[in-house]
Amino acid sequence: MLSKVLLKKDWKQVSLLWILLVFLGVVAFTVPVWTQMQVYEEQIRNIQENPSDYLDVVQEDVETMNTEDFFNSNSDYGYLGGLEALIPMGVVLFLYVIFGALMASVLIGSERNSQMSDFSMSLPYTRTQLYISKWVIGITGIIATTLVGGTLMFLIIRLSDYSFLLEGNEMKVLGLILFLLLSGISFFSVSLWMGSFGGEAISQVVWTFVALVFPMGILLLIQGSLFAFSPNASYLFFEEAFESVPMRILSPLNNIINTDMYLIFDSRAEWTEFLTIGLSSPIIFIVLTFGLGLWMFKESPQENNGRFFMFSNWLWLIHIIIIICFAMFGGVFFSGIFYPQSVTLYLVGFVIGAFLAHLLAKRLLYRFNLKLKS
Repeated sequence: MLSKVLLKKDWKQVSLLWILLVFLGVVAFTVPVWTQMQVYEEQIRNIQENPSDYLDVVQEDVETMNTEDFFNSNSDYGYLGGLEALIPMGVVLFLYVIFGALMASVLIGSERNSQMSDFSMSLPYTRTQLYISKWVIGITGIIATTLVGGTLMFLIIRLSDYSFLLEGNEMKVLGLILFLLLSGISFFSVSLWMGSFGGEAISQVVWTFVALVFPMGILLLIQGSLFAFSPNASYLFFEEAFESVPMRILSPLNNIINTDMYLIFDSRAEWTEFLTIGLSSPIIFIVLTFGLGLWMFKESPQENNGRFFMFSNWLWLIHIIIIICFAMFGGVFFSGIFYPQSVTLYLVGFVIGAFLAHLLAKRLLYRFNLKLKS
């Protein structure tokens, strides 16, 4: 059961961020729509005022063409633009990434920075209740932002001169708004989960960035390493892996990349795939990160608050992973700056990357870890 006391406590911590997210979310959903409409109007006006400059593409009498004719892919002019250009997915997703990390770091990381988490743990509530309260406060901000901003965006298009673009595409626009909502919750959920790794706010943000890029990053490093040794080999496996369902579940960024907003409006097959995979992947990811975050929040040692990494008995594993990743990156970088690629250069870069990663890991996981705690 959720406690009103906990919700009020967590609300006080992120209320300003919560309100700012809703405000900026409304701006992110609506301003780009107005801007793109102005671009369309300028393009149409330019064609109407200078028809001689478009004789190679405009076969009709410009004076008889209405606004809809400029967007008809079957017209003589061609395709001026479409509904997909009016939906500001990139701006909204960027906002959710930033504010998801900020709110999560305030709810957990900043508590540990200020030692307020000791007070929270002393309250007559379980760690499960503490974590769920923080998660609910965070996702309600994303839900409110999407509902208000998405509704205004939909109404702006519906009440504009470009409402014809919505005809028959209402469900697809609503599906994309739902996709933005689920992606935003995914970013917040993974960031809150990383609060169980990092013992303070900055390290939580760092681990959030690592968690978001690691699934795709490690696959790219393995692909680059194999390519350095066998440049003529076929690597269709990696292309299929990037588009696979497991990768789309493990990486919300990968799921976004594989969601082609333009084809959703033109291809029935793409729309069906979006409904079955594009929307289900973030749901599974949210359930997964919420469960892992709740479990690790309950298991995280309170005495390690303030450290860069909370679980001291896992330091050796993180140390090894950092070395391997940086070593492969060094090898790929060194072998890629020269053509043709050289295995020798890869090995040199691998060794240099591993050595630098070892020094970095020692400072972050051991020396810096203890310094933060003190």
